[in-house]
Amino acid sequence: MKLYDEDKDEKLENDFFEGETKKGFAIRMLIVLGIFLAGIIVIFIILSLRKPEENKVSDIQSNIIDYAKEESDLSTPLPTEEPSETPASEATPYPTPDELISDQPQEVEYEDKDDNGFGVHGIPMDTGKKDYRQVKFDTKHNLKEMEDYFDKNNNEAIRDLAYLDRFIAMSYSLNFSDEDCYYYGDVNEDGKPDGKGIAVYSDNRYYCGEWKNGKRNGTGKWVHFHIHENDNIKDKVIYHEFKGEFKNDLPNGEGQDHYEYNLELLSKNKNYITNYICSYNDGLIDKEVYCTSTDSEGNYIDWQGEASKGSFIYISESRDNLNRGPVMTDRENPDSYMWISDQDNRNIGVISYE
Repeated sequence: MKLYDEDKDEKLENDFFEGETKKGFAIRMLIVLGIFLAGIIVIFIILSLRKPEENKVSDIQSNIIDYAKEESDLSTPLPTEEPSETPASEATPYPTPDELISDQPQEVEYEDKDDNGFGVHGIPMDTGKKDYRQVKFDTKHNLKEMEDYFDKNNNEAIRDLAYLDRFIAMSYSLNFSDEDCYYYGDVNEDGKPDGKGIAVYSDNRYYCGEWKNGKRNGTGKWVHFHIHENDNIKDKVIYHEFKGEFKNDLPNGEGQDHYEYNLELLSKNKNYITNYICSYNDGLIDKEVYCTSTDSEGNYIDWQGEASKGSFIYISESRDNLNRGPVMTDRENPDSYMWISDQDNRNIGVISYE
């Protein structure tokens, strides 16, 4: 016969509840940990899904900036209200730095105008102390070697070759004109370039693409390397490239025009057009225009507008205090516009393949 031991039963009861409490606590901790890990997994999945979209936007921006147009040297566009039909004489002056108001065309060698226009042709190579007339080169070998890299679209290799002495000497031996060049490629029965081929011109300029009866015709790529033996203290442009459709030696059809700059030589408070993606009519911008600009700090803005045979179509009759009208809209800020004067708004295009 077992006697009832109250103390013992109370102890067993306490042990039971203590065990149950520990067990419940462990279960609750496992549930919390499971919820935490599930949350981490959900966040990881969301970030993984968003990443390709972010990369896509970044790639689009990079592709736009990879192409371009010659220097515009327009003053920095200022955010404004929607253009109105206010007559020019009554237009409200927009705040502009004094240095921009005093900007005037500069008389500089080789048509380096720097006049808020589109006519900066670059500065011919200063050969310094090196006499390239003494450097030997094989025209056929040089051009065949460079054509291979054009075909592979290897811009880095093309640039490396262009800076070699034997390539500089080859270009330096030519007169400064589009008629004087060395050519390697297909020819017709008259011996003129016809088909596919590559040509080098003076001042380190090259064209590789399609030809017809001695003229650039079809799809091609034109590049100009701004090479200087001495320290470059004048030439804002480092590199110029046009890629697109040609007809009768001029850009005609779709094209992408690209400029690279020495940011240290760019004027403050000004924007420089680096990229044009649009149609061309005898070398001039036409129809819808998409472009990118940069400033001396390397800040980029994307623009869109319309043009007709080398002139932008004004968005309105409004004019700022420099008598410029709005022609392009900031693609990310529709209330911001690019402004240009009537004098500068003409013959805008791939001028002489500078």
